[in-house]
Amino acid sequence: MATKITKITKITKGVDMNRLVTLLVILMSTPAIAGTMFRLEIGPPIAAGTNTNLKKDFKKKVLFVVRPLVCDKPGAVQITGTAEGVVNGMRQSVALNLLQVDPAQGIYAVFQEWPDGGQWVVQLNGTCPISKASASTLVPMKGNAFLREKTQVLTEPATRKQLEALLKALS
Repeated sequence: MATKITKITKITKGVDMNRLVTLLVILMSTPAIAGTMFRLEIGPPIAAGTNTNLKKDFKKKVLFVVRPLVCDKPGAVQITGTAEGVVNGMRQSVALNLLQVDPAQGIYAVFQEWPDGGQWVVQLNGTCPISKASASTLVPMKGNAFLREKTQVLTEPATRKQLEALLKALS
């Protein structure tokens, strides 16, 4: 009997089993949780689909589209946007008029409504009404093209600090 107790003591010595179990549960659930967070995803105009009210001539003017993900009622999500930029050293903010192209899926088109030149980041904000979750996506622009690799898809509202850091990185 003394041998069994000694073996158990050696195995658990220095290891807090509660901490170990908690750590394992967190590590195993992180990918599952990350995939179930409300967010706003962007894509090229074709990502709006072929059955949308985007006419061919409009598709040429659309920079990108945005859609809500992981919301029970995507059509109920209201998405707003602003273009935040620096032109000739002057900070500018332009409210955007997003065009809803698929009301059932909550897909919106983004057009360039800000001046040419300078550095620009499009800030998109949305709220899922069922879960009351809010999210933002920061989309850096280079001319009339979005920089996908620098886009920040956030599962919470963007902070001023995040926006300013992205603008600074563009300059």
